[in-house]
Amino acid sequence: MPAADFFTFQWISLYIFIAVLLILVLTHRKKMDFQRMLFPLFYAGLWRSNFGLKFINRFGTKHKEGLKILGLCGIGIGFAGMILILWAVIQSVFLLFTQPQAEAGVALVLPQTTIPGLGFLPFWYWLIALFVLILIHEFAHGLVAKAYGLKVKSSGLGFFGVIFPLIPLAFVEPDEKAMEKTPNHVQLSVFAAGPFSNILTAIIILLLFMWVFTPITGAISVEDGITFTAMEGLPAEALPADLTIRSINGQETLSGEQFLKTLQSLDAGQEVTISDGVEQHTLTLATNPDTGKGFLGVTNIRVARTSTINEAVYGTFTWITGLFKWTAWLSLFIGIANLLPLGPVDGGRMLKVLLERTSKGHGTRLWASISVFVLMLLLISLAFWVKGLF
Repeated sequence: MPAADFFTFQWISLYIFIAVLLILVLTHRKKMDFQRMLFPLFYAGLWRSNFGLKFINRFGTKHKEGLKILGLCGIGIGFAGMILILWAVIQSVFLLFTQPQAEAGVALVLPQTTIPGLGFLPFWYWLIALFVLILIHEFAHGLVAKAYGLKVKSSGLGFFGVIFPLIPLAFVEPDEKAMEKTPNHVQLSVFAAGPFSNILTAIIILLLFMWVFTPITGAISVEDGITFTAMEGLPAEALPADLTIRSINGQETLSGEQFLKTLQSLDAGQEVTISDGVEQHTLTLATNPDTGKGFLGVTNIRVARTSTINEAVYGTFTWITGLFKWTAWLSLFIGIANLLPLGPVDGGRMLKVLLERTSKGHGTRLWASISVFVLMLLLISLAFWVKGLF
């Protein structure tokens, strides 16, 4: 990436954000609860407070029956999601060792990086979306706990550090000792509430896109080419990162349908001329390992659109839809990631409750073994992801 790219508005915003967090940590460190994981690489800092407790107590008591039903639904979704994410991680690690071109299936959700399968994540989308979905996640734990009459002792804000303080956190802290004495379905409901609320958030936003955002977008803009992310070591890597493809060999590719149709007609080894309507780039296609046809090497394919209304209004609308899109995806992925059968995360705690009930005398040991296995898979996948960054 050119050095100038590190001094855009988004990057400068990130630098300021980290600086502010550092100042807060240094000036309020005595009031913080530090949790050192792999310090100084990974660590967390928490500020305990009464933030949101009045709302949790009032809403959790008033709507306790509905919250209990949602909590029970969350148990089923939680265990289904646990199986899904565990299988996905195992499959991802297997592909990393058997298919050299495979992308790592695990990545840290960091700003100003490319998220596998989704594309580049700008800082402000990351900050707003992450803060919203974390609040929803933690308040869901507290609301379901309160619905079952459990005391919520504290709440607060914090951060997760990756060398520097970076990822915002929020937390709600039910009375753990009291919760351990409750029936299993109560504990499972509380643990599952956070991931389930994130999954529900993603579904609600998806419905908004289907019924609101997509129809409006179609009414106020037209398709105007294709944007993409280039795959490492393939022809598209030679193209400018911000290129909008509008033609291939003189054939218009203004829509997604035109683009895919043109790509499928190309042969391996063929020279192609790709243009944005102004500049042209000539590439030699690689071989698609699945079909034997020509392979450009593009992923995260997205349709670029041109406004048919006032540019400022359209720009504001597309920024808002982008924020909702990232909120939905991050909410879904973080919700499912929290269902991993791993140590202290929600899925791990759900699995511990289940194993201690069904495998008397061996549950804790089995839970610890599964956690270590999952942690090893994640570290392997993360190692491939970090390697891909360089």
